[in-house]
Amino acid sequence: MDGMGMPGAVGEMAAPVRYSVETRWLHWSCAWLVVAQFGLGEVMHRVPQGMRGPVVSAHLSLGVLLAALFVTRIVWRVTGGRAIRFPAGDGLGGRAAGAMHGVLYLLLGMVIALGYLARWSGGRPVTAFGAVIRSPFGPMSQATHHLFGGAHGWLAWAIMSLAALHVAAVLYHARVLRDGVLRRMWGRA
Repeated sequence: MDGMGMPGAVGEMAAPVRYSVETRWLHWSCAWLVVAQFGLGEVMHRVPQGMRGPVVSAHLSLGVLLAALFVTRIVWRVTGGRAIRFPAGDGLGGRAAGAMHGVLYLLLGMVIALGYLARWSGGRPVTAFGAVIRSPFGPMSQATHHLFGGAHGWLAWAIMSLAALHVAAVLYHARVLRDGVLRRMWGRA
């Protein structure tokens, strides 16, 4: 076996004991990009005008990379690439974890879409790693631009708040329950 599963009853395969390399890579890549994007988003409005261009450029480029990883992660999840089950996964804790992940996915998709819309509604293309992504929409009002930008910022804060709860839950599993959840995500189960 490759360490992902062990034989169960005759003809059956037991649940994997850790997440796949691909699942772990997608999770940690998205997590670090979300943190970097949040930091860049907060910094870009506070740096002097002369330093703002490189920060905005980094935020846009990493945002496009995050969008691509997000779509990949959704496809991976929908196609069963993350298949792993836990003994307590069906109880209240499992349902809460599933709901938390669902809300994080939803908010991340919304904040990505709003990032594009905020940029385009301001009459500017999204430029990532030198490539220009022009708006498929016509001109938008200043009020619409502010609405998209404000919603993008507020949702970023909501994601960071939920991510903090997610980290707290992981620490609870690691320190109190000692059920190996963090080891499975690090690949050391």
